[in-house]
Amino acid sequence: MKNHIIFDLDWTIADTQKIHQQIESDFLRGKGLFIDPKEIWVRFAWRTPQEWISEVLLLNKINFHRDELELFVSKKDEIVISMLNEWKIELMPYAFEILELLHQNDYKIGISSGACREFINQFIVYFNLKEIVVASTSSNEVEKKKPNPDVFLTSFKKIENLFWIPDNKFVIWDWWSDVEWWHKSWAKTIWLNYSKKDKINESYCDFEIESLKDLKDILWFNN
Repeated sequence: MKNHIIFDLDWTIADTQKIHQQIESDFLRGKGLFIDPKEIWVRFAWRTPQEWISEVLLLNKINFHRDELELFVSKKDEIVISMLNEWKIELMPYAFEILELLHQNDYKIGISSGACREFINQFIVYFNLKEIVVASTSSNEVEKKKPNPDVFLTSFKKIENLFWIPDNKFVIWDWWSDVEWWHKSWAKTIWLNYSKKDKINESYCDFEIESLKDLKDILWFNN
């Protein structure tokens, strides 16, 4: 049986999102406003930095130049990349074990992420995943940010071009608010529910797990 599986990156296979949170928090601190980095993900996930930072600054009556904000956002990817080696980024629990097991069982594995292409490439090298991850897509490539299904569909298409049309396609992500988009990628959807939250619509989610190790219970393995 031929299987393809696409993973989200931040908080699904690694805690890379904390780099973005810290950089954005540091920018606001430079404006005299402190927002805990952990709070940024909870409050502003899936909004662009331009949108939510400008809104927060205006609400707090802090003067800023939009050109300055645009420059910060344009340079943010460079900062994130430079911090990959300095920051103590870790794979999520059981991530490497599961990726290796999927690879051993001939699952073709991809990554789809809102991160820039260079960061994804460096991430794959940094964690020695070059032999495991066969395709990846940055949302910048399709000019649509996640959770638009094109970000996943592009990774699936890349894998199909390299190998074959699969019998099964899976998408795995950790954020419920985006599950309604997952099923539009015509793949079986796996919700990595770290926070043990309630589903909003049962029909949008094929599988729910609380840890990556639970993939052993729902996917097909020969060993």
